[in-house]
Amino acid sequence: MNLDLFWQTITIDVEIEDKNSHLKSLLESLSNDDIEAFDTHYNTQLRRLWHWDIWGAAFVTCGCNTEYDFLDFCNWLLTQGKETVDNIISDPDALISVENIPLKDGLPYPYCDELDLVSGLLYEERNGNELPYHNVVNFAPQGKKFKSKPKLLKQVYPQLFNKYWTKGK
Repeated sequence: MNLDLFWQTITIDVEIEDKNSHLKSLLESLSNDDIEAFDTHYNTQLRRLWHWDIWGAAFVTCGCNTEYDFLDFCNWLLTQGKETVDNIISDPDALISVENIPLKDGLPYPYCDELDLVSGLLYEERNGNELPYHNVVNFAPQGKKFKSKPKLLKQVYPQLFNKYWTKGK
């Protein structure tokens, strides 16, 4: 599996609760080598997103404030496709351009729980062996930690702040 096929597979345009089963159904038709390559590409892309600037954008947008929430945010972000991911890596405030961010109870909820585990679980189900574990959460994000003061967030993420920031976050 090359990187182009990875992006074709991970770009998922279905309701958020269906993303894991949808991804699994796509991966089931692949060889074990392709599933392993998909998993490697997935984790490489997660590492690209594992940055304080992107976490800050998630914090402003949806109150993302734990490593596991940020991982689920990055999982969701990968499903938005290569162009979106590349745009947000170069300018986290570009998250504003993502249309139809999912809502839960009327609030932004761009999360995909455990999507990063789908390929590894499928591989193990098929073979009884585990893929190499790439735990992104055990590594500090790249860059400098964002400051959570509203005044500073508004300077760094002006578009996201104006659209999503609410008092009490």
